[in-house]
Amino acid sequence: MDALCFDMYGTLCDTSSVTAALRRELDASAAHAANIDATWRRRQLSYAQQRSQMNDYATFRAVTADALDYALARHNESPSEETRNRILDAYDTLDPFPDALDALDDLQGEFDLAVLSNGNPEMLETLASTTGIDERVSRILSADTVSTFKPSPAVYEHAASELDRALDECWLVSSNAWDVAGASNAGMNAAWVNRNNDPEERVGGAATIEVESLAALPDAF
Repeated sequence: MDALCFDMYGTLCDTSSVTAALRRELDASAAHAANIDATWRRRQLSYAQQRSQMNDYATFRAVTADALDYALARHNESPSEETRNRILDAYDTLDPFPDALDALDDLQGEFDLAVLSNGNPEMLETLASTTGIDERVSRILSADTVSTFKPSPAVYEHAASELDRALDECWLVSSNAWDVAGASNAGMNAAWVNRNNDPEERVGGAATIEVESLAALPDAF
């Protein structure tokens, strides 16, 4: 039985669901909240990769907080510390994508299901519990254990070791093209959930299979 390792942020759970907290806490318009959210997510990914390249590890919670502070400043927002912290806490209650839980249910029994994420364990365990993902996967694996972030090969190798499988007996399932490229480059199979019909990455490995949604994943396998 192969293992399927699901990315959490952007694949199982919708990071853009933080816009509800941004609108509420900042009394912001939908457009303004969406712009802050987009900057926040871009900087979150950028800071994680920068820290990996600089060998200057910090937890994903700290990376997410730094990215939020940048996004707020970039869009001329200066909330109180209490308001800022409530916005940050929105990452603990992200909405799962509408097809996420059903897809996990459909794949149970056919594969060993796990989460493999850059999130630190506390973030992942809280989010998995609030969404019900924890009831559907056998393991929650964090890049924090190896003190770096995807797409470093060390993260994918760690997952295979923890699942007691060879890399080619493991699959990464991700909507992030750079994550798919990293896993494939490391020797994993990769299923790309390409919701936006994006072009494939030009650096790293190629996806083994490509689907337009999590709902399409069981049939693809």
